[in-house]
Amino acid sequence: MEKITITNNLNEVVNEINEISISDKLDTEETPKVDYEDYGICEECGNENTDEEWCLQPEIILSTMNFRTHNIIVNEINEISISDKLDTEETPKVDYEDYGICEECGNENTDEEWCLQRNSQHFQQNFGNWTSENKDIDEIIQESQSNCINYLSFIEWIPYSKFENIKYIDKGGFGKIYSATWKEGNILKRNLQQKQWERIYEKKVALKSLNNSQNITTGFLNEFKNHLKCNEVIVPCFGITQDPETKNYMFVMCFMEDGNLRNFLKSKFFTLSWLDKLNSLLVISSGLCVIHDKVNLIHQDFHIGNVLSINNEICLITDLGLSKPADETRISKDSKQKVFGVIPYITPEVLSGDDNYSKASDIYGFAMIMFEVLTGIPPFYNVPHDIDLVLKICNGYRPEIPSNIVIPQLLVDKMKRCWDAKSEQRLTAKELFDDFDNYKTNIEDKVRESEICKQIKECDRSNLTNPVNNNNTNSSTPYEIHPSAIYTSRCFNFKNLSKPKNLNENDTT
Repeated sequence: MEKITITNNLNEVVNEINEISISDKLDTEETPKVDYEDYGICEECGNENTDEEWCLQPEIILSTMNFRTHNIIVNEINEISISDKLDTEETPKVDYEDYGICEECGNENTDEEWCLQRNSQHFQQNFGNWTSENKDIDEIIQESQSNCINYLSFIEWIPYSKFENIKYIDKGGFGKIYSATWKEGNILKRNLQQKQWERIYEKKVALKSLNNSQNITTGFLNEFKNHLKCNEVIVPCFGITQDPETKNYMFVMCFMEDGNLRNFLKSKFFTLSWLDKLNSLLVISSGLCVIHDKVNLIHQDFHIGNVLSINNEICLITDLGLSKPADETRISKDSKQKVFGVIPYITPEVLSGDDNYSKASDIYGFAMIMFEVLTGIPPFYNVPHDIDLVLKICNGYRPEIPSNIVIPQLLVDKMKRCWDAKSEQRLTAKELFDDFDNYKTNIEDKVRESEICKQIKECDRSNLTNPVNNNNTNSSTPYEIHPSAIYTSRCFNFKNLSKPKNLNENDTT
């Protein structure tokens, strides 16, 4: 398979975008003010629009993050391709020479205009000027700042007073989500002349409030470190704050305009081509590949609500290590691993207690995400998510593809491999990435003799008579979720369940 490469032009675009976003908001007398007043005020960030219904600031910031994330993921995947698994006993040497030399200290930069040694010293000199009043949280923030290789590799303690326009959005299984404007915004780099941090001012962010987190556990915070290890390829966390009323801690995250992938699919499904759907699966599998093979972690609550999107091209995984109560650990009093998650996405061996979470359990969750991307409907949306469904899942029951939707058999086969009751039969994230990348390339290059192109052509011919699509006056998918079908994460404690098996599989006991 021909590997994805990033052109020099893309790197140039990233550099130019970073320069624009920095200079646009710097408080310097040298920066000329451009008059955009004729175009009104941006409803999202409050800055002046730069054209009809167009604001420079949010678009530039978003583009910067998207290019950077795509660049990082591709580089990580290509490294995994060279050596399928890192030797965890050895720390690989990191080559930073491409980023030039730090003008201040003479060491090699560790990223574009970023020096680990210099910037970590600036952070350390400021440690005595702030505190979260929680020793463990302070230590995690200080550790991240002492090892900051770029502007997405660390977090800050952010006083709650730094936020304005705080608005409630939604609630999850273990907390609530708010949007807010961070007046200072996140750090981009160090300005050597002004001897201060350059930031993206007036940045719109998401605040993830965790229930009962005033009693946050060390175990939870240790799992949060896993999120920071992947901060560059998943929805990034910029810092931690605390609600002064509830005393609950809040994680300050990048705001994703379209919310979770289900919201996007529900409103746009019938406008998506097979290439669009494949691209979503490719991007999600690439993030999972980095989590599994580069960082050697397991998500443990991988469902579509934990994939946030801006469109089908930008689908970032979130809540790595955050999808559980902040005041609990994953180990119960009888030393067994607790089960947290959304029932349709929890692998049967975890539901039954037959095995603990593994990379294969994330792949099972991916299969259910894949089902929704390909059909437009959530798995088991029309039945209660209760013990009866759990028993059926352990006995091989899986979501049924609607009879009026025809899907390429290559994709159906992969989905079924990923939700196999036998975890060892499931594909890996790397295998999924390689296959999706190959399919996407064949479609883009119009390789008509390829199997995926042949199957898509046949599916398109069959789906032309799809009554759901033809009768639908807009792009949304028509389904009604059962009142007892719960798609937020919960804590479960199932006992005495049968050993997982595939449907119609003979019992061996």
